[in-house]
Amino acid sequence: VRAEFATPINAAQALLGQGQLDEAMRNVALAAALPNLTPYETMLLERTRAAVAQRQGNSALVLQALEAALSTGQVPASDEVGLVEALVSIASRQNDHVRVLRWTERYAAIGGTQDAMRMVRIQSQLATGDEKGAMAALSARLDAADKAGQTPPESHLRTLLSLQQKAKDAGAPRTLERLALAYPRPEYWMDLVVSAARDPALPDRTLIELYRLLRLVGGVKQLELGEEMAQLAARLGQPAEALSVLDDAFAAGQMGKGGQAAAHQTLREQVRKQAAAEAADRAAAEASARTAPNGNGLVDLGWAMVAGLPLGAVPAQVEPGLTLMEQGLAKGGLRRPVEARLHLAMAQLAAGRRDAARQTLKALEAEAGADPLAAPVRLWSQFAHAPALLPTRQ
Repeated sequence: VRAEFATPINAAQALLGQGQLDEAMRNVALAAALPNLTPYETMLLERTRAAVAQRQGNSALVLQALEAALSTGQVPASDEVGLVEALVSIASRQNDHVRVLRWTERYAAIGGTQDAMRMVRIQSQLATGDEKGAMAALSARLDAADKAGQTPPESHLRTLLSLQQKAKDAGAPRTLERLALAYPRPEYWMDLVVSAARDPALPDRTLIELYRLLRLVGGVKQLELGEEMAQLAARLGQPAEALSVLDDAFAAGQMGKGGQAAAHQTLREQVRKQAAAEAADRAAAEASARTAPNGNGLVDLGWAMVAGLPLGAVPAQVEPGLTLMEQGLAKGGLRRPVEARLHLAMAQLAAGRRDAARQTLKALEAEAGADPLAAPVRLWSQFAHAPALLPTRQ
């Protein structure tokens, strides 16, 4: 640089180091007043101006100076990425979304890799109404994370899901699955199961398996579906399970009150009698099942014993029913083999045999094909392979 430029700019940098900000800025002004500044001198001038303005807390001037410096084309390649990051960060804090969008595009072009810059850009796209662009950017970002074997942040998945649902985008179910599997909160699993259960043409045997998963994650109680699930279970010959569901609904205050109190109590008593009769007949049913030529009786009896247990039953309570189911499956000749193995996996989960349940469901998922229970099998398999449930988001 020219000597007449070097004198004030060196003085400005020295004064900045000493904390004499006003004097430093005065020397910046002296350098700026020189005629015919070269692009390189302009770059040094504006970078110095930005540094002083930053210390003074003048964000508007920092942005203006950094843009001027970067526009000269003289910033060394080794410095350019860092300067653009600084510019974008300040612009984002100032809610200057137009600047953020312009300079994050430049950032990508010069090979910047900081993930925070991508998220800042997406936030600015949302703020400026470019929801389609934000959705595409988030989708690409999360797909890249999947391929790299990384878990995307929960907030990013939630944002993408919200955008997809608003746009009625076909990718929303997949994003909901990713949320439920990576961050297994009850509300995500409830949404996932409810979505699968919306089809009014679902047969009862398919629907009940979805209800069972919904109950496990707390959805039957939260959505006040106890009466509906109990009636479905009773209709399918599971009075003990129906009674357990009703007991939960009564304990939660969702049934037994108001104008339907008498009807609810009547239903409860009917189911209680059916469950008691089934329990009284259990020994005879087991004896008959053991002499049968196939395993249907053992599987059905074992599952009734497991399904009728309250939520959170200890493994020791599950084992007798699970043992009968295993014996029935070994005997063979089952009329509904997919259902039997799905129930086996549920019992294994309830008994704390998570690895065994995963193996059962993985094999079953590969074989279910066009079976009416294919969708419940897939959801139960995903649930079994997901980490333990997290707390509900506050």
